[in-house]
This record gives sequence, C-alpha cells and structure tokens, in this order.
Amino acid sequence: MEENKEMKEAKEKLEVMSEDERMQILAELREKAIRDEKAVERFGLKKGIEIGEKREKREKREIAKKMKDNGIEIEIIQKITNLTQEEIDAL
Repeated sequence: MEENKEMKEAKEKLEVMSEDERMQILAELREKAIRDEKAVERFGLKKGIEIGEKREKREKREIAKKMKDNGIEIEIIQKITNLTQEEIDAL
C-alpha cells in the first residue's frame, strides 16, 4: 500500500512537471510570436519609408523637369526641389 501511495505521488509530480514544461513551452512560443510580429512591423515600416522616399524623389524630379521646361532658373528649381544642379541638368 505504501508503494501505491508513493507511485501515486510520483505520478502526480510527473503530471505537474509535464504541465509546467508545457506552459513554459507555450510562453516561449508566445514570446517568439511577439518578437516575430514586431520584426515584421519594423520591416514593413522601413520598407514603407523607403518607398515613400523614392516616390518623393521621383515627384521632385517631375516638378523640376516641368519647371526647367518652362524656363525657370536652375537656382530657383534647386531651392524649391532641393535637387542638385547635376540632377536637374540630367532631366
């Protein structure tokens, strides 16, 4: 009988240990998912900024070209668009 009691206690301890291990694994997986989600957000933000900067540069060139085609002085185009002389000349 004493042996059955000890076996029962050992089995209960094993079940508790197994549950603790499962909870630890779940917590680690949850933390990993949160880190992954934040990494994706950072990447998306970075990519969005890059796209926005490229679009802004392209729009500035389009405006500068129209200004240049309409005879506006290069110095004025530079002040308005922040493009370099070389960038404007290349238009």
